Amino acid sequence: DGSWTVPNPGLEDGDEVKATATDPAGNTSPPATEIVDAIAPAVPEIDPINGTDPITGTAEPGSTVTVTFPDGTTATVVAGTDGSWTVPNPGLKDGDEVKATATDPAGNTSPPATEIVDAIAPAVPEIDPINGTDPITGTAEPGSTVTVTFP
Repeated sequence: DGSWTVPNPGLEDGDEVKATATDPAGNTSPPATEIVDAIAPAVPEIDPINGTDPITGTAEPGSTVTVTFPDGTTATVVAGTDGSWTVPNPGLKDGDEVKATATDPAGNTSPPATEIVDAIAPAVPEIDPINGTDPITGTAEPGSTVTVTFP
């Protein structure tokens, strides 16, 4: 089938490997070259997760992202040219832990990233008394985005 294998002598990141093929008649091909990639991708980023929306994040462009759910099932996707990736949310619950790794085309795998699911809506924000001229103020769950709607 044309496949071949030789032992790896312990190559280092950035080494250049060349290979030629010689047929039974003695004709030799031009060399093919490949640069050794011996470094794992950085830990992928997982965006905050709720109980229903797709799970998104970023990883090394072109790497295969493997997302592992609490029940042990996985979803895989190839990160786009901008590093973004998305997998469906299987219906996670508040407090579930989701893990993701990135594997580059050379087979190097990153350490896992983890994200805890937040599937509970924040409490109703408080609005301080309002007059006709001062800024509108109040309090809400730290880190949440408050949307104010006017008449």
